Amino acid sequence: MELSNKVLDILTEYDYKIAFAESVTGGALVSELVKNSGASNVLSYSVVTYSKAAKRDYLEIPEMLFDIHGVVSKVISIEMANQIKQIAKADIGVGITGNAGPTALDNSSVGEIWFSINYRDEVFSYHIQLRQNERQAMIEDAVKVVYQMLYKLLSK
Repeated sequence: MELSNKVLDILTEYDYKIAFAESVTGGALVSELVKNSGASNVLSYSVVTYSKAAKRDYLEIPEMLFDIHGVVSKVISIEMANQIKQIAKADIGVGITGNAGPTALDNSSVGEIWFSINYRDEVFSYHIQLRQNERQAMIEDAVKVVYQMLYKLLSK
C-alpha cells in the first residue's frame, strides 16, 4: 500500500513516533507500516489486544466500559488510542476494534469497525461499516481506511 509509505514519510519528516493497539485487524496495521524501509525510526509500539481481557489487562480499559458500550464501540477505540499513546510515549496513538465476522457480536454487526487516532492531544474517531465480505478482505479494507485517515490528518 503506497499510502503507508506516504504516512511513513510524514512521520519521519516531523520525527513523530506512532503506536498501534489493534484488535480486529490483528496486527495488519503495523504490518503495513513495517513493509516500508525506515519504519523502525517512527514505530514506537504495537500490540494486538484481540480479546476483551487483553484490552482490560494490558491497556487498562475499565471493565465497566465494556459493559456499558460493548467491545466494538467508539469509547473502546478511544481508550485504546489514548492508552497505547500513553504507554508508548508516542506522538500518535491508533486504536481499532471491530467485527470481521462471520457472525455478529453482542452489540455489533459483521463489518462494523471503530477506530480512533490520538494526534496532537485531540482524538479523531471514525465509524465504518464494511461490506460483508471474506474476513481478510474486510481487514484489508479497514487497514486502507485507517491509513487514508492518518494521511489526511498528518497532511493538515
